[in-house]
Amino acid sequence: MMKKWLIITLVGLFIMSFTGSVFAWSGSANVEGKPDQFQISRAKGYYIWQDEKGFHIWTTTRGEEHTFTGVIRTNGKFAHVREQSLERGDSFKVNSDDQGRPWFKSSDNKSKHFSFGGREIDYQNDKIQFKFATTGGSDGINFQVKDASFIDFDLYMDGRPIPRKEIYISDSGWHPQSHKFRLMK
Repeated sequence: MMKKWLIITLVGLFIMSFTGSVFAWSGSANVEGKPDQFQISRAKGYYIWQDEKGFHIWTTTRGEEHTFTGVIRTNGKFAHVREQSLERGDSFKVNSDDQGRPWFKSSDNKSKHFSFGGREIDYQNDKIQFKFATTGGSDGINFQVKDASFIDFDLYMDGRPIPRKEIYISDSGWHPQSHKFRLMK
């Protein structure tokens, strides 16, 4: 009997060792609250958090221009995907998102795409692709996730994987293990 518990414990520890970049969006690992480090035109990077409105992924820089690109995936569905911080001259078409209708239209009706002033967002039910040209200020995406057990992030800056220390998650600003990471429910 003692041997069985030892084996179960060891297997559990082994599995946990491979989940260093896997965190829950509720429960023991915190993703709640805007990162305390977030200040426009301060520490460049990605800022990710969840609140009562959903998930947020915003970028900022110290005044120099950087291009932020990435892909966000889930095994559920993205809903109410919307931009954050449009600047003067930026625009996009908005349609109703009630009763599951897209809030903007695409020409192929398969993906939903909009662009504005160097920023592009393209999303399907389970995937968001984005590109932000951020110079100081802040750009971002806000979204909700339905019927999902995980969200995967693959984040880049200026065409290269962004250093993990430039990704801030939740009000505590913890860093994932890599530019590719998963949040688990």
